[in-house]
Amino acid sequence: MLESVREWPPAITYLTLFFGSLIEYIVPPVPGDTIVVAGAVLVGAFGWSVWPVFVVVTAGAVVGAIADFYIGKWLVNTGRVDRLGDSAQLAVRDLVSRFERHGAWYLAVNRFLPGIRAFFFVAAGLAGLKLRVVVFWSTISAMAWNALLVAAGMALGSNLEELELWLDRYQLVMWGMIVVVLAIVAYKVRGVITRARRGAPDPVTGATQPADDLGDGP
Repeated sequence: MLESVREWPPAITYLTLFFGSLIEYIVPPVPGDTIVVAGAVLVGAFGWSVWPVFVVVTAGAVVGAIADFYIGKWLVNTGRVDRLGDSAQLAVRDLVSRFERHGAWYLAVNRFLPGIRAFFFVAAGLAGLKLRVVVFWSTISAMAWNALLVAAGMALGSNLEELELWLDRYQLVMWGMIVVVLAIVAYKVRGVITRARRGAPDPVTGATQPADDLGDGP
């Protein structure tokens, strides 16, 4: 396959790397890191210039992040968030509050978290972060992660199996950490919803909401 790719016109190869890196932010299950690995192997195995590969995969990640950011803004501007159920709205308010306080840190580490990267930028749009903040931190994060992948690909050259094994192990560990974090977040969100139903102050907004206002029964 790599031999076939090497025979493609360079413009086609670079466009493939660009859109492969971008599409993960639009369709999260697509393994964007695999595209970066492919570009790294081309550099290591066939002596391609590293800079065009590095630039196109980083640009794809940043453009994808911007698209997700505007999806978040669209959800707010079209009132779709307001149409969610009360429990979902409480969860969104909690998420927005966290991004208003620590959004830059979340965006800085996004590229190191496979599978859920896109949702960081949707949340940034929901929270109303500035576009320049999103572009800056998405670029920094993508450059750092892609530099690691490209360096690994260049070091391993054509030994794709070893590189894939390393990446699979990393993703397995990160998915385990993500599950733990999501469980903690779900527990905290459940606490927020429970307090709201009991009429206790919301720790995020400080507002008190009677239980019968939530529409979940008497």
